[in-house]
Amino acid sequence: MKRAVLLIVLVWISCEPRQGQQVQDGPPKAEISSAHKIVAKEVIQANNYTYLKADENGEEIWIAIRKQDVEVGKTYYYTQGMEMKNFRSKDLDRIFEKILFMEEIYDTPDGKSSKRILGHDDNIHKGKQETRRRDMNIQHADGETSIGDLYNNKATLEHKKVTVRGLVTKYNPGIMNRNWVHLQDGTGGEATFDLTITTMDQIEVGSLATFEGIVAVDKDFGHGYKYDLLLENAVLLNREPEIKVN
Repeated sequence: MKRAVLLIVLVWISCEPRQGQQVQDGPPKAEISSAHKIVAKEVIQANNYTYLKADENGEEIWIAIRKQDVEVGKTYYYTQGMEMKNFRSKDLDRIFEKILFMEEIYDTPDGKSSKRILGHDDNIHKGKQETRRRDMNIQHADGETSIGDLYNNKATLEHKKVTVRGLVTKYNPGIMNRNWVHLQDGTGGEATFDLTITTMDQIEVGSLATFEGIVAVDKDFGHGYKYDLLLENAVLLNREPEIKVN
């Protein structure tokens, strides 16, 4: 009898929900996935982001997306978001008790087949942002590591400082207290041509940029946000004017 009671207690403890990290000091607390329907109730435009108060199945939620036009009263859909608690927006001088950060929302339930609603802030998001392979041949100076070599040698380069140079194809500022940059240089394979970088520096999409940062391998922020390779705490060493590539 005592063993049975003990077993029940242990099972109850193992099922008890754990406390996640709060505030904006750590990674997002939850992942939201697939086919969420929302109705826009209020829209606030900031410098880089659009803050959207929406109704989802009778529940009021706040969403932050790259700056874009959103119509009050219109129905939208999202497939994935990063939840942050007690997030302070410097632009709005406001603290959101809970807010979901995401790259985009959609006008139909099928995010893959729908027309994406993309940001258009000319100062920050120049051009169409996408993670497709770009046709380019960037020459690297001595001391610079190509993205292809970085992936091929990530095990030996982990925790080491490297310098990379490439085209900025994507830029998402102010998420988890850092800016997120996607860089390509024409090297790498089908799944290894794009390098994600975290930095405190600002950069424009289309710029040819040189970053120096620390190599992180199998970086897991929790809740499905995992990177095989990441260049962390990078510093922008140099930027060149926008270049045109295919």
